[in-house]
Amino acid sequence: MARESLLEECIDFAQRLIRTPSMPGEEAAIAALVGEELRKLGYDEVWSDAAGNVFGRVYGRDRSLPALVLNTHLDHVDPGDPSLWPTPPFAAEIRDGRIIGRGASDIKGPMAVQVYSPVALLRAGERPRRDMVFCGVVQEEVGGAGAIYWAEHLDYPVELVVLGEPSSNTLALGHRGIVQFWLTFHGRSAHASAPERAENPNYALAAFLSQLQAAAAGLGVHPVLGPTTVAPTIIEVDTTSTNVTPAWARVLLDFRTSAESPNSLRAFIDRLAGDSPHSLTYSDGFEPASVSASDEIVTGFYLSPGDPLVIRAQAALGRGMGREPELARYRFATDGRHFAPYGIPVVGFAPGEEEMAHTAGESIAIDQMEESLQGHAQLLREF
Repeated sequence: MARESLLEECIDFAQRLIRTPSMPGEEAAIAALVGEELRKLGYDEVWSDAAGNVFGRVYGRDRSLPALVLNTHLDHVDPGDPSLWPTPPFAAEIRDGRIIGRGASDIKGPMAVQVYSPVALLRAGERPRRDMVFCGVVQEEVGGAGAIYWAEHLDYPVELVVLGEPSSNTLALGHRGIVQFWLTFHGRSAHASAPERAENPNYALAAFLSQLQAAAAGLGVHPVLGPTTVAPTIIEVDTTSTNVTPAWARVLLDFRTSAESPNSLRAFIDRLAGDSPHSLTYSDGFEPASVSASDEIVTGFYLSPGDPLVIRAQAALGRGMGREPELARYRFATDGRHFAPYGIPVVGFAPGEEEMAHTAGESIAIDQMEESLQGHAQLLREF
């Protein structure tokens, strides 16, 4: 009965989180809601920081040990067209054993599980083995300002960060890093009625894109995190007039890799662009300017399957769930990429299917939340 009651409370909290919209930069209301819940549940410390992040600490049996940090983000992406949803996106309705709503899987269902993970222990008069810190950060969906602020101002030792990004209760060992380039092809504009007077950059762009997919198959592959991929996402020209041949055309290239360097990717683009006049710049937002001339392999975060932290976490989670979680990886990027440069070990473990993230009709399975609660509780108990 106690376990059923805990799950019901966790589900209710997840629904309240979903019913509190929290677009990037607009997380104050949800931070207040989370802080209030942490206090109600008996966390020993609850606080916030200058970035707008919210934290809660539960004291462990051995407070001399480095902390176990459970990290989620507070923000979500735009719900888009409500007509594409089976229910209103912020209604948090339950259908067929799933909570439906924007952020259900990414990341408010997992957030609820993390917040409630020490409660079973506390109500039984137990404590985690080490201090457990819940860390809810802002603006993950737009670059990770909250996570960066936390990592830069961290003033206590951390044994491991467990990301609450949806992993279907598998243990995610990492993800690829991100580099985004603007590739600009340069031409000469003219009136569209006289195309022979112009040098139309759209043709060079089209030639580049027609080769890109096949050429990318030859880029490097990480043995666990997978192949390097590239997606052309945004295409722009310098004019909005329909009767003008553009002077330049550019495309944003989104690379995900743990096997290539910024310099090797630049060389790849230059080879494919050939003799067509072109230039490359880094996109703002994802990676610092220091990547601009580096031969270092691009990284997200990664722990090897044989790392003692992975082995211990997998065993503890398995004892809690009654089955050992499979080892996996994330396809998308997370705030874990901001922690790894500081030497902070990171894994991912949470309910929710990764493929649900950012979709219309996003939802999370309640039975996954229940299993994840059990896994988290045992992790806190013995890790």
